[in-house]
Amino acid sequence: MSKTQKVAPGIYKRGPHQFQVKIRRNGASPSRTFETLKAAQAWRAVQLGKIVAHDYVDRTKEKRMNLRDLLQRYMDEVTPTKKGSRQEANRLRAWMQSDLAPCSIAGISPSDIASWIAARKAEGKAPTTISNAVNLLSAVFGKAREWDYNIDNPCRGVARPSPRPARFAVMSEGDQGLLIEACERGPQWLPFVVKLALATGMRQGEIRRLNWNHIHDTHAHLPDTKNGTSRDVILTTAGAAVIAEMRRSLPRRLDGWVFGDPDKLSADGGFTEWQVQQAYADAAKWAEEHLGVKRLTFHDLRHVALTALADYHDNLIELQQTSGHKTLSSLARYMNRTPEEKAKKVRLREAQTKEARQTR
Repeated sequence: MSKTQKVAPGIYKRGPHQFQVKIRRNGASPSRTFETLKAAQAWRAVQLGKIVAHDYVDRTKEKRMNLRDLLQRYMDEVTPTKKGSRQEANRLRAWMQSDLAPCSIAGISPSDIASWIAARKAEGKAPTTISNAVNLLSAVFGKAREWDYNIDNPCRGVARPSPRPARFAVMSEGDQGLLIEACERGPQWLPFVVKLALATGMRQGEIRRLNWNHIHDTHAHLPDTKNGTSRDVILTTAGAAVIAEMRRSLPRRLDGWVFGDPDKLSADGGFTEWQVQQAYADAAKWAEEHLGVKRLTFHDLRHVALTALADYHDNLIELQQTSGHKTLSSLARYMNRTPEEKAKKVRLREAQTKEARQTR
């Protein structure tokens, strides 16, 4: 007897308790192995019925593609077209190291994603970090459908972690001066980067992309921002003074970049996010330990700046045009006035209102 024996139409016995079903019909070619002939016959009958009724979906390609290979294709073909390609590539590599990476994309379910989220929460990962990773994976599965993979998106409908409360970051003018003093211990460019952040409310990435060709007496033009649109950042008197000081102090580059090419590594004349974060972190730590200044993150400086700039704008709509926030609700998270400041402003408006009524 041969090692493989045909025991029924489309069914082959390959060994003890191994009955393999092979179907070739209307372009479909499902196959599966069962422990009993009866189970094999039942499955074959169901699949043939689906094929004849045109209800059968061949998932062979999806079963052969694992998540790691899909992620690699996405990183090779899609990620390079995005502005935040470096950060996205890092997130994709993290997924490639996950337990789901070897799995078939046809076999990953919403419960798998929910379990992954729960594990990251248990590790203490920030809700935003987790949500960004899941949203990226969702985009990968969405792209897979464009690549003709017949799969459902397992990230769809899975609850993301609730965001943490908005940060409340305040810093007095005195402490701002002490922080800048600490920054002067670092690279030549660091005090100017911090002064710009405090005077304009610009994001770190926007400051790194400043080009002298786009800086004017009244404003700095940002042709390419985080939101994918251009923006003009109005320069206050303090902001204009920082720009003037930079013109006097910083060496001029032939490529026009104020601090360095934001798309190159530091060794190649670039000006990277890591450079800014590391230099600022060292300065903030020193300011805390030696000058008693509460340590804030670089992004916290945007809170401090926009809270102050709100006094110089007629309304939040106008401030939103300066800050570049997509929504007013997002901008409102950066309005970090203390209760004492709020009370002072309310009482001032109260006095002004009473005075106006009395003069009528």
